[in-house]
Amino acid sequence: MTTIILRRHIFKFYLSIILATIFFLGLATAMIVLFLQNSNQDIVKPKDYIMLVFGVAVLFMAFYTVFRYYRNAPKIILDGNFISFNAETFPLSDIQKVVLTGKSDFPYVVDFPMEAATVYFKDGTTKFIYDDMYKNSWELKSYLKQVIIEKKNFTAVETNEVSRPELDNEDYDTFKGNQFTSLRGITFWALIVSFVYMMITNDRRPTTEFVLSIALFSICWLVFHAWLMHYFEVSGKYLVIKNHLFFWKRKAYRLTDINEIVFETRHRMPNCLRVITKDFKNKLYPAGTLRTKTWLELKKNLENRQIKVRNECI
Repeated sequence: MTTIILRRHIFKFYLSIILATIFFLGLATAMIVLFLQNSNQDIVKPKDYIMLVFGVAVLFMAFYTVFRYYRNAPKIILDGNFISFNAETFPLSDIQKVVLTGKSDFPYVVDFPMEAATVYFKDGTTKFIYDDMYKNSWELKSYLKQVIIEKKNFTAVETNEVSRPELDNEDYDTFKGNQFTSLRGITFWALIVSFVYMMITNDRRPTTEFVLSIALFSICWLVFHAWLMHYFEVSGKYLVIKNHLFFWKRKAYRLTDINEIVFETRHRMPNCLRVITKDFKNKLYPAGTLRTKTWLELKKNLENRQIKVRNECI
């Protein structure tokens, strides 16, 4: 008997709740305390009552965030012939349809699309399993694909890592932007060069604390922009992800292991490439240096190699 318990993601679920709650509670507390201080001094103005209203609204948001996240990402357990979402339990035989990939709205103050599996039950109930909210949603997706869709017995699927020697002697098509002319690259290098110039031309010797603070900020600045600046290489066998700033790093996928490629974007992020493998693991790679023409060339190249590409942003 197979049992699968989905584990909520430490960063994308728990840390998101903690940071949002701390922010809302801090802001609400500041607004309400300021109102109370003014009221104690008998200098309350009409705008202070507006601040009180906003403070209460922000306080509500702190509790709403916790409620909404736990509601959107319930405790999910598949045990034998049943699947449960918190206190709701359904027989697997009641599943009418399963859509394993695609975007579904994540309900919050403003709904935003998130990669998810959608499970439709015969009684009209629809449940969403948001990938980012769980560490191991791919396990449940693999089970549902094999048992519910394909009507087979479940066997664990594993995608083996590609070793570096395997990538040698391949001819690659490269899809890469210029980091020095792209917005992300200019933003990164302009600040770094400004720091260096400021320290070189400063007549006074900088303090140790100042140097350490600049170094720490620069490292954070580097890591953040490196995450936004991937580019891609494609051969007859592999998709390789490289990085403009961390040039020694690379991640490779066998084309035969890829289930789907997604071009997507989030909020104010650059366009990204998401790799979904056949075991339903997925990873997002922002690529802020690629131009629209390059993205379309990459799409055509992948489709010519029989890779499904879902274009949501180009």
